[in-house]
Amino acid sequence: MFDLNEVNINLSRRGFISCVVPDAAAALEKSLEIIGRDSVGIGGSLTVKELGLAERLREAGNAVYWHWTDGPLAKNGAAHADIYVCSANALTVGGIPVLTDGSGNRISAMCNGPRRALLIVGKNKIVGDEREALMRIRSAECAGANAKRLGLHTPCADEGVCDDCTSPERICSVTAFFERPSKGLLKTYVVLVDKNLGL
Repeated sequence: MFDLNEVNINLSRRGFISCVVPDAAAALEKSLEIIGRDSVGIGGSLTVKELGLAERLREAGNAVYWHWTDGPLAKNGAAHADIYVCSANALTVGGIPVLTDGSGNRISAMCNGPRRALLIVGKNKIVGDEREALMRIRSAECAGANAKRLGLHTPCADEGVCDDCTSPERICSVTAFFERPSKGLLKTYVVLVDKNLGL
């Protein structure tokens, strides 16, 4: 098990604005505090869904753009919202968030578009280094489980093994390592949660 405080220190050293919270309830409240009254774009994220963040934001009157609830056109609004919220697929102990997308929508928004970004990351996504990050992302427990959730038939979903497939249903087409926050955004926050969240 990795020390979240060490990860937090390393994220801060790299320029991320980070904190550690004990559980999902605290992660939700911290996220709401960071977001404030801003408009919010949300990337595909079971972590965000598990927190119930979108519902709380809509109840508070925030404009929310999320393709999971509002359809594919919401990706355009999400990319230009005041703050973009998602999770990472993996986060190294050294403080490098790693994201993999099928279309690159989360990665694009984390690089340029919104003024701010927020990553909410459960402790189950912490890995030793970049190599382990890729291993985690392409595992049956991550990409495979996500493909199954979406009803896709990829090797990771059907056979439990990644073979760097050429399937048209592949969901890991674009991968980014954020060694530092993108200069295209004003601020990038990371909320580390001392509980398992998402895939």
